[in-house]
Amino acid sequence: MILKIYSNKTNEVLFEKLITQELLTTYDIDINSDDFTELFETEILSDLLEENNIQSSLTHYELN
Repeated sequence: MILKIYSNKTNEVLFEKLITQELLTTYDIDINSDDFTELFETEILSDLLEENNIQSSLTHYELN
């Protein structure tokens, strides 16, 4: 899966990252879980936003 984080203002990609099974395993997140979206957002996405100094209120994301 590829995560893309976009600016709400310009809609340009601010950050892109390949989300691997290894990363999901590190966070103990199962892609088939009913809670996947919530866990992804609260664990992985929030960490990536923080590590890259990106304000979540100014962005949106896409996961394909």
